[in-house]
Amino acid sequence: MNSRDLNLKASTIKDSRGRDTVEVRLSIGGTTTQGDVPAGASKGEDEAQTVSVDSAISNIHDVIQPSLQKLDADLSTHGGLLALERAMIDRAGDNFRDLGANACLPVSRALWKAAAAIAGQPLHRYIRENEPDAVSDGQVFFYMNIFNGGLHALKSDGGERLGHDRIDVQEVMVAPVSAPSFEAALETGERIDQALKKILIENYGESALSRADEAGFSVKGLGDSSEACERGVEAIEAAGYAPGKDVKLCLDVAAGAFVDGDGYRFRGEKISSDEMIAFLVDFVDRYPGKVLSIEDGLGENDWTSWTKLSHELASRGVLTVGDDLFVTQMPRLERGIGCEAANAILVKVNQNGTVHGTIEVMKAARHAGMKCVISHRSGETLDDSIDELANGTRSNGHNTGDPQPEVDFPDRSTWVRRSKYLRMVEIEQAG
Repeated sequence: MNSRDLNLKASTIKDSRGRDTVEVRLSIGGTTTQGDVPAGASKGEDEAQTVSVDSAISNIHDVIQPSLQKLDADLSTHGGLLALERAMIDRAGDNFRDLGANACLPVSRALWKAAAAIAGQPLHRYIRENEPDAVSDGQVFFYMNIFNGGLHALKSDGGERLGHDRIDVQEVMVAPVSAPSFEAALETGERIDQALKKILIENYGESALSRADEAGFSVKGLGDSSEACERGVEAIEAAGYAPGKDVKLCLDVAAGAFVDGDGYRFRGEKISSDEMIAFLVDFVDRYPGKVLSIEDGLGENDWTSWTKLSHELASRGVLTVGDDLFVTQMPRLERGIGCEAANAILVKVNQNGTVHGTIEVMKAARHAGMKCVISHRSGETLDDSIDELANGTRSNGHNTGDPQPEVDFPDRSTWVRRSKYLRMVEIEQAG
């Protein structure tokens, strides 16, 4: 399976928000695979750079394919796969400035799928066997987004304001921690989702209710994040589960959206970093033993305050997760490790630019004793390789949105979130 015979065909597809993105179909010998690239609603300043969709497609055909063909690498070996990945990374320029991560990632995903297919393995098993240093030994928890706020729900063209028209925190998630299987965890998420729907309709009216970017609920006129969290706890109980024992809350604050000079504009007022920390610590203390993690509780460059927050939450048994803080980039992770800014990292392959680079970041995090949570994007696709990555590395968490119960999502073509949970179920059941 020599890379001289590699053929790449790039085209434009739509992501879950209806925006153009890039898909690649790879063929080599008798093997054909596919890869594409999602995108987020917000972008950390140091995440992998992108180019226009048209430029990315041209770069795949005119630059990446000829470069990989010239390398003369054997894709039937893991060393050959890594040689192709490194060559593409080197050619892409500083943080993918020259080619764009949206040109490199679709190719990278397709290459890893092809290598696994050539080896006669599903991708999760290929990753586990060939990248053992990235593999943890714990349980993978579903981080299921039931309540959307922040930039995932705000309709700014309608004059809406965070903290007034929509909740200011970006995500309220539930993590089924006692479920004995992925199938049971998915059922738990579905039951909580439907219980929450009933509660929201009863309290705010059906006309105020909608589904936001990641398919979680959003309520027009509900801007109080604390109230939304209370509704989430109500839904857990109404679905028949015990908060803290069976299901825990996870919060994505996305505080970068609130940065205002040397502080934050949050809940309608200007507050300091210490006051933001106090708000989050108070939230955890109001739900003792019921909170699993707090993600992006501070802005991405508020490094000193991150260390304070992490120590406060760790003393309460809560994970501090860095997303915009790290953007799945090694230099930022290394800085965070050095100052103990967080004890978990949210992993997004498109922030890094390649599967290989993403796994290297995960190795460094794991070596430092940090947890990894694999995440989708708000502009997602049907590509299920993040499920293979989460399962293959046994990451601590897998964040891929609302469970999208079929009763509310009868059109399977919309299952960009649900299909990923279902793939995790399939992997588990296959053994």
